[in-house]
Amino acid sequence: MLPTKPNQLKSAIITAATVYCTGWGIYYLAQETVRRSHLRSRKKRYPLRAPLLPPHTVVSGARIASRVGVFSRNPSSTSHLGDGHLSQNGHADAKAKELETQAAKEQLRRDSLLETEVSTQAVSSQERRDWHGGASDVELAAIHRRFSSLKILGRYANVVPEWREQGAWEWVFWKCFYSLFYQPRIWWDGGLARDLRSAEGRAKVEALLPVEAVDWALLATEVPTSLGGYTVRDNADANPASPASLLRERNVPRVAASHANTFTWIGQSTCLVQIEGITILTDPVFGDQPVTSVFSPRRMRPMPCSFDDVLANVPVDVVLLTHNHFDHLDVSILHRFPSNVQFIVPVGLTSLLTKYGVRKECIHEIDWWDKGKLDIDVPILEKNGVLGSRTRRFDVTAVPASHWSARSPLDTNTTLWNSYAIRVTKLEDPQNRQASPRSLFFCGDTGYSPSLFTAIGRALGPFDMSCIPIGSYGPRWHMQIQHMHVVESVQVTRDIGSKRGFAMHWGTWQMSDERWDDPHRELHEELQKTGEDPQRLLTVPFGKVHTL
Repeated sequence: MLPTKPNQLKSAIITAATVYCTGWGIYYLAQETVRRSHLRSRKKRYPLRAPLLPPHTVVSGARIASRVGVFSRNPSSTSHLGDGHLSQNGHADAKAKELETQAAKEQLRRDSLLETEVSTQAVSSQERRDWHGGASDVELAAIHRRFSSLKILGRYANVVPEWREQGAWEWVFWKCFYSLFYQPRIWWDGGLARDLRSAEGRAKVEALLPVEAVDWALLATEVPTSLGGYTVRDNADANPASPASLLRERNVPRVAASHANTFTWIGQSTCLVQIEGITILTDPVFGDQPVTSVFSPRRMRPMPCSFDDVLANVPVDVVLLTHNHFDHLDVSILHRFPSNVQFIVPVGLTSLLTKYGVRKECIHEIDWWDKGKLDIDVPILEKNGVLGSRTRRFDVTAVPASHWSARSPLDTNTTLWNSYAIRVTKLEDPQNRQASPRSLFFCGDTGYSPSLFTAIGRALGPFDMSCIPIGSYGPRWHMQIQHMHVVESVQVTRDIGSKRGFAMHWGTWQMSDERWDDPHRELHEELQKTGEDPQRLLTVPFGKVHTL
């Protein structure tokens, strides 16, 4: 019998909450015990012994090596992972590790005394260029095993040493105590509403968060309808349960330029990226709120385009999903994508996508370090006006992130969360002659881990372009393991060897305690402090098409 009296109802709610929190507490305690045991074992079995630390960490190499389990070697050394494991004698193995640690400490002492000499002599310019992506097969095997996905009691767990399990109670403490009493910021909008009340504040918002109409002509070329084209599903009378054959389709007489390399930020982690004519839409969310609720934040700025605009003006080839959070995946639009669009998703998301109208054969689940390969025909308009095509090789590798997944209180971490390394290669002729590929690192929500990101750079770098989140990082005591501070975002671009970075995941919805303009301000302060080129990590207007 359901409780009807107020006292009974109150007692039932308290009991349910107690059982829920206690159950999760027991689970997290067991999971964390097993997780830490796995990480200790992995660190011991798969030490990351690279010939060099990343070029930007040379001076402080031994300190970083000690923290993340990377042993710095002399650049001329030919030894690789596993040298210590060749010995069957445990004492000899321990002695070898002790000698390596002593050598690392001695290197730190020399680095501190001779910074200039270390930078210019110990690491040549060629070695600096070759470090990213220079991992041997043995190193790659160690990196993959060290950071492979881990599932405990039916749920995925993070594999970086910085992670700690938080549980729902820490979020409750943040919102129901910390935000009420210590730092009163419940329903905090980052100070945006206050700034919008003054002319000076409105000018600041316009300057830091400008919105431009998307110049579709830079993304696609109009094609006469007589030449054909591609189709998109119309929204009219459509619903997720409708079979694809019943959804009305219409011609869109546009094709991407075969050489197009562009970046357009739509908001949060929703981006339109073109690489050699392949159009990629990332983490698509086009609603005013991530969730329709009085508790959900609204967009700070108008959208530069609607989902209808995207479908009508550019041929989307690939949809990239990093995880299932509501600010990264709007399921209500999934059934409207053209039937040939390919979805690259983390492990476990297929059932959700098929439920909302995506064909199963178009979904590619990728585990950490797994690789996917697609040959995509890019339609182009030839100089003589004939509609032709060029084949592009789309290679994608999923890499780990320090985050979590959930769409309800009961499905936490039942699906994985990814970042992605992408390379697109032109296949120019029947002999399959390959040109140099273009590369992209798309970073999902993540906390910063030096061991993880240097491993990604060593295994898969460098990258022509990167998309890096810079927001939702306050308060640090709660957010630091799941969202990077701006300074850490800049560090990631160095770790992975990114030539040009675009900032995202900020200025869209206020979901944390920093001011709305803090990410922009602190990013520019960091770049000025270090004297780096602003192109390392650039804040861009909503909707502006950047041609690369």
